[in-house]
Order: sequence, then structure tokens, then C-alpha cells
Amino acid sequence: MVKRFFALLLVCCMGLQLMAQTETTPYTGNEKKEKESKPVVFRDRLIMDIYHSFWMNMPKEVTHLKFDPGFTISAIWDFKIKEKPLAFGLGVGVSYYTQFSNSLLRYDENTDLMRYYVLADNVEYKLLKMNYLNVNIPLEFRYRNPNGFKFSVGARVGLICEVSQKYKGQVPETASDTTMYKNLRFENKMKYNVDVYTRIGWKFINAYYSFQPTPLFTVGKGPKICPMSVGISLSIF
Repeated sequence: MVKRFFALLLVCCMGLQLMAQTETTPYTGNEKKEKESKPVVFRDRLIMDIYHSFWMNMPKEVTHLKFDPGFTISAIWDFKIKEKPLAFGLGVGVSYYTQFSNSLLRYDENTDLMRYYVLADNVEYKLLKMNYLNVNIPLEFRYRNPNGFKFSVGARVGLICEVSQKYKGQVPETASDTTMYKNLRFENKMKYNVDVYTRIGWKFINAYYSFQPTPLFTVGKGPKICPMSVGISLSIF
């Protein structure tokens, strides 16, 4: 499913590029033609957000060990309001989040709960990372000043595609040998997510902020964690 989405995203980007190259302005007089034919360099059709995520509502006993990087790539159709610096954006995107910690996130069959299990101090490991991937539909309101200043606010509705955790280190139960595995059994995760976001900046670079109010797991069936992200946003074209 994820591979098909990336293929769809690539097709959308190619279509947007083709539209950008074939746009024409009908003749309506010299003065108006000169005004409308002025090139718009930054239409924000393909946007990449790069950020660090702060995981909200984490259990107190769980410790964050590293920077939690992530990214969102969006292909956006730009609907400009004529003769005004305002527009609406609608498109498709994919978001990827990470979480490094000192705890395994596992499903407890006896209680039907997803729980964090903190590793003992004597267990040595090199990698313990949770991955969270969703595909989404962004809708945003845009303001772009001719001098290059711009900002946008929007919301995304997403479909949660994968939640997994990678581990490389000693066997947690015995603190001996070395093992490496990827845990894909994440029960009780939500099917959909909603997040709100904003960008503000100049021309192709922006500051970025987003918050996902919906938890990653069903309420009462797992930790109430959700990401809040801060970073930069690049308008590729």
C-alpha cells in the first residue's frame, strides 16, 4: 500500500510540473498581459517538512534518548484567488515520525493493552526506535505577499499505515547474546489521525509547527501518546 502511494505521489508531482510548464495567459491588452504574465516562482506545489517530534503524554518512567527526526512530503494543488495574495491548497501527502527511547512497546494479550516495558539498566543495546507512518490529505489556507513573505495554516486527515519498533542489542530478558528484530504487532492503534499545522517564512523556506490531537492508540487500550513537531519547511517547486 505504501509503495502504491509513493507511486501516486510521484505521478501527482509530475502532473503538477507539467501544469506549471503549460500554463498560458490569454491576450487581454498589453497592460493586463504584462501584469498577469509576471512569473510566480513559489507556488508551493511540492513541499517537504523536516522536523523533530516531541511525544506528548509519555509515561514518566520512559526516557527519551535521542533526537526524534521525521518528515512530511506533500503534493499540493494550488487554488489561487484572482488578484489577491490568497489561495487554498489541497493535495496528498505522507508523514513519517520516529521515537527513540529506553522501552519496548509490546502487546499484552492478558489485558489487551499496548504497554511500554522499560529495559533493565544492565541490558545493552544500540537501537530502540519506534516508526510511525501515515498517508494523508492536507487542506490549507495560504497567504503570499509579492515581497516573498508567506504563511499558511491547515489540517490533515490521515490513514495510519504502519506502527512498528526496531530493536538491536542484548536479549532483554537475559541481558546476554545479541538479537535484532522488528516488532510489527501493534494492536489497538487508531485507523485514522488528524493534525493541524502552520508554516511561516520567506520564499522557499519556512518555519514549521504541527500538533496531532488524536492519540496513536485507542483510548484505554494503550499509551495516550501523540506527536507535536517543530522544524523547517522547504517549497521544492
